[in-house]
Amino acid sequence: MTRYIQKPSPNFDARTYPIDLIVLHYTGMQNAEVALARLTDPAPAAGAYPGPWQSEDAAPNAPLSRVSAHYVVDEAGRIYSLVPEEHRAWHAGVASWEGEGDVNARSIGIEIVNGGHDFGLPDFPDAQIDAVIALLRDIFARWPRLNAERVVAHSDVAPARKADPGEKFPWKRLAEAGVSIWPEHVALQLNSDDPISEVQQELAFIGYPVTQTGYMDEATKEALIAFQRRFRPSDIGGAVDDETRYLLIAVGRILR
Repeated sequence: MTRYIQKPSPNFDARTYPIDLIVLHYTGMQNAEVALARLTDPAPAAGAYPGPWQSEDAAPNAPLSRVSAHYVVDEAGRIYSLVPEEHRAWHAGVASWEGEGDVNARSIGIEIVNGGHDFGLPDFPDAQIDAVIALLRDIFARWPRLNAERVVAHSDVAPARKADPGEKFPWKRLAEAGVSIWPEHVALQLNSDDPISEVQQELAFIGYPVTQTGYMDEATKEALIAFQRRFRPSDIGGAVDDETRYLLIAVGRILR
């Protein structure tokens, strides 16, 4: 049985939608201690959390947004429970998935301790990923509407703002454990003479906040990079290449 360490956060409110999504993040802070302090702080101020995310001349008493998550998983695989699943934690910020804007209201947020891009994007230890897999299986057992298809990245729901959990996160390993999805390369004929529209249709079907414009607008480029960051991390340049088109169709097939 998975053991949770209780570390209650006061930063939550009432849900307004049924739970049907899990969002994975990296903490993007110096270490687990700092991340846990930030996620449980009822009145955070800039001076308590210095880092590259704020200007050097920020006033020490400048208030920061209150944030939280339901769980934090540290590098050793310890799982901290911060907010009961029944409540709405404040982890996703301005985000959208499948056309719904209040991602916090419908999701369970899991913060994975990792310095992120600001601190060199370290590898995720095996013990930590094992714990994430165990936690996801526990959550699936508690909420029948949740399954491998309902696990997304923070960068998926907020592609214009976020890159976490990042291109080093082992999504394929999670899929092999049955707690996420991974596309298989399928030999397909790419017949579309309008690849941008095809890409927009597939991204929107998967859940990304993209509209049908017929040209490569900023939202489409950001969503495409988020998709590549998760499913083709070797090249996240946002190009509409054949491999990306194949992968988009393959992911769409999983969800259809």
